[in-house]
Amino acid sequence: MGKLLKPRGLGGELWMTIFNDVDSALRIGMEVWMTWANGKLSSQIIESLKISEKKSWIKFEGCQKREDADNLIGLNFSIPRSEFTPLIENEIYLADVIGAEVLDEDRKIIGSVIDIMSLPAQNVVVVETKEGEVLIPYVDAHILLFDKKEKNLIVKDVEGLWN
Repeated sequence: MGKLLKPRGLGGELWMTIFNDVDSALRIGMEVWMTWANGKLSSQIIESLKISEKKSWIKFEGCQKREDADNLIGLNFSIPRSEFTPLIENEIYLADVIGAEVLDEDRKIIGSVIDIMSLPAQNVVVVETKEGEVLIPYVDAHILLFDKKEKNLIVKDVEGLWN
């Protein structure tokens, strides 16, 4: 769903980025799940939050000081899928793209999606290939199709990117 970036002030609030347009699903009192570097999960309850187009922040119950917020920097957080905002036809959740096999226009395997970066201009797919990581903007100029059923991401051939 999102990532905790850095503390906002001294009261335990954190700046965050949201990976999908499901930000309306977040609400005060909701339980969210944190993923730690060792793969362990822990839950936090949202005490307050503000979501806007430019900057968003969140505060969790029990996170009262900057030091508390420092411990959460860099963590990804998620909510149960049942809490996601319903999709309109032909929409996808970007979280579903993670783990997808990436294929070129000839359906040759390029690699697999290991992450999605939410940048101000666009989302970027991080693809693990045999040669290393490749970043592909998630825009029509590069993405042909995401097949939800087969969990395949079909990308346009871009000279020099992986061929």
